Amino acid sequence: MDSAADPQRPADPSRVDPKGPEDPAGADPGPAAGDEALPGAGMLDVRSAVRLVEQANPGTVPASRRSRWGRIAWYSVAGAVIVLLTTLLVWPRQPTRAERRVRDFLTAIQRGDAAAAQRMVDEQPDTRETDRSFLRADVLRQRWHVTSVRSDDDADERSFSAVDATISVPGGRSVSYRFELTRETSDDAWRLQDPYVYLTFGAFPVSYVAINGHREQLPRPNGNVSYGGRYVLFPGVYRFFSSGSGVTHPASSYPLMPGRYTVRQAGDVPVATPNTLVLPRMRLTGAAQRDAQQAVYDYLDDCVRRAKAVTPGCPFGVESVPEPGRTDRIFSGREIESARWRMQRRPEITIEPVGDEFQVVDRRPGKLTLTVTGADEDTGFHATTSISCPTRDGVLRVDVTGTGTFRVYPEGGRYGEEHVDRSTIRWRTC
Repeated sequence: MDSAADPQRPADPSRVDPKGPEDPAGADPGPAAGDEALPGAGMLDVRSAVRLVEQANPGTVPASRRSRWGRIAWYSVAGAVIVLLTTLLVWPRQPTRAERRVRDFLTAIQRGDAAAAQRMVDEQPDTRETDRSFLRADVLRQRWHVTSVRSDDDADERSFSAVDATISVPGGRSVSYRFELTRETSDDAWRLQDPYVYLTFGAFPVSYVAINGHREQLPRPNGNVSYGGRYVLFPGVYRFFSSGSGVTHPASSYPLMPGRYTVRQAGDVPVATPNTLVLPRMRLTGAAQRDAQQAVYDYLDDCVRRAKAVTPGCPFGVESVPEPGRTDRIFSGREIESARWRMQRRPEITIEPVGDEFQVVDRRPGKLTLTVTGADEDTGFHATTSISCPTRDGVLRVDVTGTGTFRVYPEGGRYGEEHVDRSTIRWRTC
């Protein structure tokens, strides 16, 4: 048995008895017979010992220690999730070349660069769908946002791609569209297929169309039909008739993506479809109302100067006049040698939108005096007589020209006098 170590000199670790030093009084005598000894226990540090104890007797681990390790595990998982989300948000997938092409196309339109936008398109617009083009830089500058541009998959290795894009008006509506793009080879730039807006205008009580403040005269229709026009535009945001001289109605902004649309006014839409833009009815401003009324008075004065018993298109007239003192006889047709009208009282009128026209509405009809000189072909009776006649101004219409002036025309005569009813019975008022 080894002697005790010198108390003044530390024991040499390399010379420790493999059986271990003698235990001091009261020390644990070691594992009992049959117990499994901890291998190398003399070399374990405190943390390893604790871990071994926890594994051997999990029920004996203090709750405070279990809670601490649980928190460590929770923080580890939370940290991993934060790293993952940060990676997804800060480093999203790179857009495909097709997506970049669609975004570049819309961005060029936003900044008014019509030439740059046109260079990204595969072909010109379909001329069968349009009369005139609004593919101009001066009509493009409107406030709108490109909300999203996204394709379903990575098509950079193929010759066809479809890219979904959404644009919106600040604080307003948004609209989406799936652009189709093609290219010859994988090295070629993507080109958009027919990315145009085709607009067809219905009948309006004006002879022009205004898009984003830029006015175009509507083409004259063939025959007695309503004005109409077909126009082509880039995708974007548009306002219609917002610059109409003397005409007012709430002007909304419409975000439009490629497709075919019809622009109509309220009350003129039997069945509204998703591609029908319904505009409020136009009305004349106060100043325009007065100018239009004066145009009607000028038209009536011209009718008075015609010096005929009845003139098709004039809202007053007679076909025959009783002979004075002979109520059973009349002057008519060629028997009326002369006729002279005099306005006794002008009508009180207003101009209102009715259908696709501005119509004159009588508040109080006017009153005229007609003086006729005639000769009865049967009896030779010759005399001069006078009668009073009212106006019937509801047969008159008012057109707002492109310069903001007013043109008065009779019912049916919007597109030329050849369409006016020539029957005298249609225009007589007394």
